[in-house]
Amino acid sequence: MNLYKMMILQQSELGYVNQQNYFDEYSPCHLYFVCRRPRLTIDPDFFQIDKQSISLKIRVHYNDRISEHQLKFHNNLGTVNAKLISEYPYSKFQIMTEKGIWSDAKVSPFVQSYNLNFDTSFLDLEVLYIGQSYGVDGARTAPDRLKQHSTLQGIYAEAITNNPDSEIWRALASFEQVNIMMMDGRTKFTEEELETDKNRMMHVFNRLNLEGINEQQKINFTEAALIRYFQPSYNIIYKDTFPNPAHKTYSECYELDINSVAIEMHTTEMINCQMYSEKAEKSPWHFKKFLLHSPEERRSMFEIL
Repeated sequence: MNLYKMMILQQSELGYVNQQNYFDEYSPCHLYFVCRRPRLTIDPDFFQIDKQSISLKIRVHYNDRISEHQLKFHNNLGTVNAKLISEYPYSKFQIMTEKGIWSDAKVSPFVQSYNLNFDTSFLDLEVLYIGQSYGVDGARTAPDRLKQHSTLQGIYAEAITNNPDSEIWRALASFEQVNIMMMDGRTKFTEEELETDKNRMMHVFNRLNLEGINEQQKINFTEAALIRYFQPSYNIIYKDTFPNPAHKTYSECYELDINSVAIEMHTTEMINCQMYSEKAEKSPWHFKKFLLHSPEERRSMFEIL
């Protein structure tokens, strides 16, 4: 399963997701990630402006220190008569001119929208929890469901309490199915075996490409694979047990004799940051394949030399 869409937001912004029509019936919001990163604030006493540029100063809050970075960008206000307004806890700010408010933003999304010329690893997201946002009513109600999702609300509240120097973010994600079929032309088969294999291959092909695997099952094994890969601290159920044929939640993969499932995520182009966990290193690209049969039963299609 390949990451197709992702957006990051905070609790108060869930109500705006459906208004943006970012997720739809063709690319629904399947899963959510609860993540953290250092808290970003703005220095309310630093503001420089001239005809060419505007400079701001942001503060990155770690548990043992605060680092500062200066942002400088082009002045397209058409004036130098402007001022910075920010109130405690300085996570939001406004730039005001004589014509009104030019910018009204949260510090983190504002910083994340720029490609900066210094180390921005503080924007990277550490994955704390992964869960499903897709329900029986489908894509359009998923973000609304998250506002009332008791498990998510509990984890979100606990993460905020346990990480006072961090910002807690949600990453909403849609995944798409990509099928890869390979055949080994070196092995000799009898006519009967060839006919049996042909029928089986046509059955698998039709199920994967025409009928499709049950949508809920795809979400289930994608969630399970991601949990197994990132091993987030707040996840328990699938952390060390995926893949397991006993799990009915992704039984179709075994019934179809699928060799392996894989998850792939490219995040920098979508959200301009990397993701990681205690078990998965920071990277703009994450890929992991899980065999659905033991090596003794069957060699993976990707391990044929």
